[in-house]
Amino acid sequence: MNKIKKLRKYICIPFVVICTVLFLAGCDVKFNVPNNKKPTSPVIARVGNAVLTIDDLNASIPMEYRDIITYEQNAHFVRQWMSTELLYQEALRRKVDKEHEIKARLEKMKKDLLSAEIINRNSLGGRSGVSDQAIREYYEKNRSQFIREQDMIRYQEIVVQDINLAWEIRNTVTHEKFSDVLAAHSKIPLTNLDHPPFVPLDAVPPFLRARIATLAVPSIGGPYRSDDGFYILRIIGKYDKGAIATLEEVYDEITARLTSVAQKSEIDRLIADLRLKTNVEFNIDLIPGSDRQHHDMEQQSNPGIAAE
Repeated sequence: MNKIKKLRKYICIPFVVICTVLFLAGCDVKFNVPNNKKPTSPVIARVGNAVLTIDDLNASIPMEYRDIITYEQNAHFVRQWMSTELLYQEALRRKVDKEHEIKARLEKMKKDLLSAEIINRNSLGGRSGVSDQAIREYYEKNRSQFIREQDMIRYQEIVVQDINLAWEIRNTVTHEKFSDVLAAHSKIPLTNLDHPPFVPLDAVPPFLRARIATLAVPSIGGPYRSDDGFYILRIIGKYDKGAIATLEEVYDEITARLTSVAQKSEIDRLIADLRLKTNVEFNIDLIPGSDRQHHDMEQQSNPGIAAE
């Protein structure tokens, strides 16, 4: 399910990305093919002189999604590309890109994009990686920050249509083999089979919530009939609201926190290094502001506060 959610986000991204790339490119449209040069792969769509080929479409899809993206999702992307091209070419026809305000905004977008890319490339160097040991130490020192705000459940479900198959699975499946059987038979497979997610109990459908309440930890129960089919449940853990969350529950959150701190430190170091190599001027006295007078008075009363 996590992969499908990410895929849905991915489908929404290209429209924004295409708009940004096309505008930043000025008159040089990304998918334009010169009149004297034919596309190297079949053309899916054409808007004026701009074309979108099979190769272009494949290149726009992250490798991990190419096997699961559907026809409708690809068609949606192509329609977005065509809409963007129509709007972009109309903007060029009206010479919107020549307007002073638009040029200034494009320049800012270009600076933001390139600055972000430098940060991204610097982070990919691995110098801001976070170790398991650092994550565990952070958790132990800050356990009180991770109070669970709601009841949580960790479970897996196998859903099949046939009652006989459901009973066969229920009578033979073990905790160790549950993920394998789920992947082989369930009509609602999970992508993260090795590490089932922690789910708020309130987010579980009432039908399943009622069954989960009757099951111990750990246990396997069912089959339970529903409109979707027959459910076999594996209960891995139940976690009470108000208690301290386990490390596994908050592992990703801590990783994100520490990664953010490490990346900020790395960015600060990079900027400091660049300052040493570049002529930088900062006239702080010229900065305006409605509270400027109050700020100056505070500085006079606190001379220890140094300007940047």
